[in-house]
Amino acid sequence: MLSLRAQSGFTDPTRIRIGVAPYISNGPYLIAEAKGYFRKLNLDVVPTVHVDGSLSMPSLVAGELDITGATMSAGLFNLMSKGAGIRLFMEAGREAPGMGSNAIMVSNELYDRGFRNQDGYRLVKGQTIAISSRGSVAHYLHTVGLERAGLSVNDVDWRWGMSPPTGLSLMSQGRVGLANVPLPGAYIAQNQGIGKVGTWSDEIAPNFVLACSAASERFLNERHNVAVRFGMAMLQARREYMEAARNGTPEIIEIIAKGTNLAPKVIDDSRPRWTEMSLDGQPYQQSVFEQQRFWNQKTDLLARTVPEDRMFDLRALTEAKKRLDDSNPFI
Repeated sequence: MLSLRAQSGFTDPTRIRIGVAPYISNGPYLIAEAKGYFRKLNLDVVPTVHVDGSLSMPSLVAGELDITGATMSAGLFNLMSKGAGIRLFMEAGREAPGMGSNAIMVSNELYDRGFRNQDGYRLVKGQTIAISSRGSVAHYLHTVGLERAGLSVNDVDWRWGMSPPTGLSLMSQGRVGLANVPLPGAYIAQNQGIGKVGTWSDEIAPNFVLACSAASERFLNERHNVAVRFGMAMLQARREYMEAARNGTPEIIEIIAKGTNLAPKVIDDSRPRWTEMSLDGQPYQQSVFEQQRFWNQKTDLLARTVPEDRMFDLRALTEAKKRLDDSNPFI
């Protein structure tokens, strides 16, 4: 049985509404749900699926969600800087060395010319980059890659509003040179001969924080014990996710395959590039702050920054880890 420190109503049954994305990096949630970790702590989790974490933010601000995964983007920082009352309370994935899940796909022509690591950006002057939106993860990664190669954003042709499938379609027609494609789509496209993986997110920006779990300040203050219980379930699931990423635990691969509607072999073949989950859930704050400074100082997308001391609220995460370490109810 779970040993709890005194806190009135800590295990009272409660419902929690969360935003989720149908990707491998959502594995910890899929594991916690499939293995009953939320139910064990009397949490009735009601998920809403969003194809991108940024699309769930309006629902969080409107009070329609309690927690969601927030992709690091100019849009997130804008919301927070304008007084949306949101805090980040747990890391939800970083592109650690060897575990970056975002591939920079390049045309076969660029690959043959030598674009086979991050230095390949020196070859892209005049090339077309297919990209979903300004202020996105892809926008950040491509810009960092260009700058490191001594080029600027004006040296390439940006084609906005292009989803990865659209970008890959144009790449197959010789109309696009680069596109950011998360796994497992990048491997599938490569196997189909559309292009090649030229480099990875973790090579361009090692330990780049991809996303964090976000909630309103009101939720974190008024429903602290719910956030703690959510954190406990997710921390246990993260441990199992990371073990599977390294060693291919069949049970976990099956859970992620079912939750993403992908074949187990596709999930397994993507290992270990599943996006790293820190075992303690602690955000790599330096990366988050660096990304905010980037959008503020190098683009016109973020006029005002969020004070660094108002970006995070880690109280629930800290308590969740202590409770889990004191007496783990899941083992």
